[in-house]
Amino acid sequence: MRKLLSMVLSLTLVFSSVFMLASVVSAESKFKITEDADIAARIQAFTSIKALFTDKTDLAAVKAAYVSQFQTETKRIDATIKADDPKIDENVVFVLDNAIKGSLNVNQAKQAVDKGLQWYFYFALRDLISNKVRPALAKEDYATAKTEFGKVVQIYEGVIQSTVSKRDASYGLDMVGILKGTIEQLLKDIDDKNVNDFNVHRQVLDKTIIKTYALATFTYATNIPTKPAADQPAAVTEGYFLFLPVYTYLRGGSVEDANYVLNAFASGDASKVDTAKIKAALQRTMIGKVSEYVTNAYVKLAAGDLQGARGYAMEGNMFLSTQEAFMTKDEYAAASGFAQQFADAVDRSDLNAAKAASFQMLKYLAPKDGIQLTLGDKNYTVDGQTRTAASAPYINKKTYRTLVPVRLIADAINAEVSYDNTTKTVKIVKDGKTTELKVGSDTIVQDGKVNETVKLDQPVVLEKGSSFIPLRAVAELFGKGVFNDKQSIIILR
Repeated sequence: MRKLLSMVLSLTLVFSSVFMLASVVSAESKFKITEDADIAARIQAFTSIKALFTDKTDLAAVKAAYVSQFQTETKRIDATIKADDPKIDENVVFVLDNAIKGSLNVNQAKQAVDKGLQWYFYFALRDLISNKVRPALAKEDYATAKTEFGKVVQIYEGVIQSTVSKRDASYGLDMVGILKGTIEQLLKDIDDKNVNDFNVHRQVLDKTIIKTYALATFTYATNIPTKPAADQPAAVTEGYFLFLPVYTYLRGGSVEDANYVLNAFASGDASKVDTAKIKAALQRTMIGKVSEYVTNAYVKLAAGDLQGARGYAMEGNMFLSTQEAFMTKDEYAAASGFAQQFADAVDRSDLNAAKAASFQMLKYLAPKDGIQLTLGDKNYTVDGQTRTAASAPYINKKTYRTLVPVRLIADAINAEVSYDNTTKTVKIVKDGKTTELKVGSDTIVQDGKVNETVKLDQPVVLEKGSSFIPLRAVAELFGKGVFNDKQSIIILR
């Protein structure tokens, strides 16, 4: 087992003791599955449509091939996407139509077809797991589950693996090795009729692919400014279509940042692709997902739902793994070690140990997008930069709630916060919406209307000329994660 831990740590986080050494070190290039003829034909069609792009490309023929071979399928997958989210078919067709008209070029059309269909295949993979494999497992129909998961493996190996391999080469990673071991383990989970472990391990598959496309997006944010002007439009299109498969998920970590990345590429203007800003935005979206899933794991564990907690812990750790390319090796190794302790504690149903380990893990993310403070200390850090509050945060001995000064909460939720001494009201303005909290009251007023369903867990306090707000209640009101270990507190924005 020690050898296994050492090997897997050298690849990425150690997620679970159930990974087998043979899965990690196996040198076989093909998975042991029975290939599906329809999936094979679809993958071949993908290869064929890409081959239509030559030095004399007939764009009308490309569109005709897309319509006849893929449009029905892309629209089927589009029907599973939320109404307001980007759709595969309309994005691909938009670029093809404009390339045919001459307002976009052939290379942009090529990237829309190639990366747009990769988007389709990834969503088709997820659709198979959600709507075929998992229902079959729930019915204890393990033969069907294995057949349908074989289709997942075909799609990964036939389409997605090449993109994973490119990102490995760019960032010195081994996601291909991780996914190979993961797929072999998932096949074993099905053979062993181990539904609980399957549901945990599938998160490694899904989130590693998300990591792949997030890093691919960052690759283009890095490369576009260095490309010749003539090559930039195609590169911007490629970056756009590489981000679309993960946009919805990363938006859950930070709406503002996910939209920033999307709009930068969607503009078609290479000058709007700012490498540093896109890097920071991508990091914030993924850190937000770590915060979300770690918190969810706590909630599930506290409710006695061990399997739900295991799944969320894995998702949180997998989104931590997305930071591998942005951290130093020492930072990532240390964070990974605490992530393993977090997962182990969840497996033991030890909530206190899970909170302690995850807090140490999150300390490596706070300098990128978070607040760190200590009770009784006026000094605190915002994204790693030290600031000083007028008053120190403290715990109210009557309510046992942590109270922080107004200015600190402004930093914590990245909003404009002011205090009206006449009305004794704290006003918080964020994303065009106004929230008002009055001294001595637990009522929350949003855009002039009292929130009838949510109240503060402690009234706003005026003390020594400073107004203090209950930290957790207000931070969570704005979707921020609050984590504490003794006197230390982290707020992930």
